[in-house]
Amino acid sequence: MDLFSHLNWYSGDFMNEDGEPIKSIPSGKLILVSDTLESEGSFLIHYFLQSIFKSTSTSVGSTSNGGSNNSNGGGACLLGLNQSLYNYFNVGRKLGYNLTTEHNKGNFTFINGLSTPYKWIIEQRLQQLEDQGIDEEPPLDSISQGFNPFPTIHLIDNKNISSSSSFSSSSSSSSSSSSSQYNNKNNNNELKDVLYKIYNEFINDHKKRLINNNNNNNSKTLFIIDGLNLLESHYSTNPSGSNMDILNFLQYCHNYIKENSTTCSMVILYHSDCDEDTKFFNLLQYESDLTINITGLKSGYSKDIDGQLNFIQKDEKNNTFTRVNPIHYQSLDNSIRFFSMGSRIQ
Repeated sequence: MDLFSHLNWYSGDFMNEDGEPIKSIPSGKLILVSDTLESEGSFLIHYFLQSIFKSTSTSVGSTSNGGSNNSNGGGACLLGLNQSLYNYFNVGRKLGYNLTTEHNKGNFTFINGLSTPYKWIIEQRLQQLEDQGIDEEPPLDSISQGFNPFPTIHLIDNKNISSSSSFSSSSSSSSSSSSSQYNNKNNNNELKDVLYKIYNEFINDHKKRLINNNNNNNSKTLFIIDGLNLLESHYSTNPSGSNMDILNFLQYCHNYIKENSTTCSMVILYHSDCDEDTKFFNLLQYESDLTINITGLKSGYSKDIDGQLNFIQKDEKNNTFTRVNPIHYQSLDNSIRFFSMGSRIQ
């Protein structure tokens, strides 16, 4: 079975002409993926990437068969805080997509939240050469320089946000209002500057993709934060920060997604067992349109089943939450399989 058709069937919002659920990521939604140390949820991040690149390839295929030249399934803007680009790249190749190829097509943007891990090597070597009186030496090999197959955005190296940062002139009046409100916040600490940069990068990436595809609603952008805990843990060294900064950031992102509900969504990975205080996690669930909780099997170990996905769906009209039937999953080397509870793996 397909994860998204399962979710879209329950929501009833994303159906095709035949009344069948669409096998695609729900648009205009803030999706929270919650995992634990025992049931790690990074596989869903890779599954989301695989799904959106697959839809892009399908759209390109339809274009070659006589469709519109502007048809595009969309792309993803990934903030990597939990894993390195090297890991995303290798897993992607196993699942059938190439991040370098997708980046060259304009379908993938990577924001490096881990900075440049090997930058200190270059600085240290330059100091040694200066001490030895050597003017020039062959450059470092690719391993020492760090894995960087295509240009990326470095979050930490560019965290000082200037007041001149603005959105493109093609933005709608509503999104410009959201931008100015967020920009007028008093960015009096490092965390707020970082959050503002993330917000800017997400929105600029979305608008750039829309412009490149002539504002085609088929061009969807998926914002991904993997994972949110690193931003939250920033408070241990920054007493002036608070969890409200992150919640405010997510609310601005959520408002932007609602304003552009047909062309973007957001997925957040959060490790729910890293903090004994569940207040922040509860607030995240309340803000999200859909929560996917990844847990192990209550019955214990199974060679055919890795765990269970539990869903909590928010009804904004009634401000209520509904539990959707859970499903099982199996994570393989080159694929991820989902199936109804109690059913047999085909």
